[in-house]
Amino acid sequence: MHDTCAHSGRSRRMSWLILGTLVGLGLFPSIAWSADDKAPPSGRSTGTRGCGSMTMPAPAGVPALILLAPNQQPGKTASLRPTFAWFVRDAAGLPMEFRLYEQTATGFQLVQEIKGDRLKSTPGIMVLPPDHTMPELTPGKNYRWQVELICNPDSPSGNLFAESELQVVAIQPHLKSQLRQQRDRAKQAQLYAQANLWYDSLSVAFSPRTDLTELKDLQLSLLNKVALNPSERALLQNSRVYWFTP
Repeated sequence: MHDTCAHSGRSRRMSWLILGTLVGLGLFPSIAWSADDKAPPSGRSTGTRGCGSMTMPAPAGVPALILLAPNQQPGKTASLRPTFAWFVRDAAGLPMEFRLYEQTATGFQLVQEIKGDRLKSTPGIMVLPPDHTMPELTPGKNYRWQVELICNPDSPSGNLFAESELQVVAIQPHLKSQLRQQRDRAKQAQLYAQANLWYDSLSVAFSPRTDLTELKDLQLSLLNKVALNPSERALLQNSRVYWFTP
């Protein structure tokens, strides 16, 4: 968990910092980011290229990967095991990798990684629900999470990346009391939204134990906040939702 990058990894990291993409994270999963890294993740893969798997041209202005994260960084959560979700544009069934990093005094350190046969891309919205195998996060800490699409295992520089930030906060007593008294899932999500707890609203809206029609309006509301243009909005709103267990 506390591995530091080698000299070659540091050189690659610095060059990607200049470009603002941090691609080196996909090549060196245990890298420690510099504490003075100020470039905010965009939540999207750069450009509109995919992995050469499209049978039709990419929709205008829609990247291959979009994290379901607020455009105003960082998103907040009161959950120690938040839900993560992202949109995959292309139908290829390619390997993917998920990583979660915690900010420390010296940089960002890897705390969770999911890769290999456990994670393949599926066109639509992919949801990673809370699971007991995921480590508990720490209130007051900042984190970064990353999704990587493996276009070609032999050419990692061509992989696609999307990153976002989150902050774990303590839930306020009055909100805890309101949630305890509220049985309606949609109203619970509204309470989370009012408290600016993005990932908690996301967890309710995309819970695998909930009938999709019950919270469809809430899902559409969250997706509208993620989308940056009409093309993104249309694809996100019409996507199928898939859940997977690490």
